[in-house]
Amino acid sequence: MGIIFESIEYQCSVTRPDIPYTLYVGKDHLLLVPREVAKVHPKFPSNQGPLPPLGLRLSQFWMEEYKSAYGQDPVFTAKKVDFGLEEDEVVVAAVLVGSNYIPQWIFSDLLNGDTRNRMDESSDADADFGLMQFDLCQTAKP
Repeated sequence: MGIIFESIEYQCSVTRPDIPYTLYVGKDHLLLVPREVAKVHPKFPSNQGPLPPLGLRLSQFWMEEYKSAYGQDPVFTAKKVDFGLEEDEVVVAAVLVGSNYIPQWIFSDLLNGDTRNRMDESSDADADFGLMQFDLCQTAKP
């Protein structure tokens, strides 16, 4: 289901049963919208209440790095955007189309008002992205 937020259209959404946010995917950025869940993932930070809807964008530095390396603007796709676990932190992660870049937004940072992204460059971005998803699933098990 698509939505429009602040005049930007988002086509797809990603959820997990234990993450209290829906992640909407736009062409050049993402949107987090709070939602109710029955049980929150044990690694999800709980130090503050939910955020208002929040747009996630690449930093200007990484937009320019991507454009310089790949000759086009960075693009997100719903197939390569998800929640994951990186260094024991719940993150929003993606693989930018046609690249080895994996931008990440750490939830504990987001809940403290820091919307900057980190960036990993990987020799196998798809495998590393899959490991982030796998780690999040594994740590959810009792």
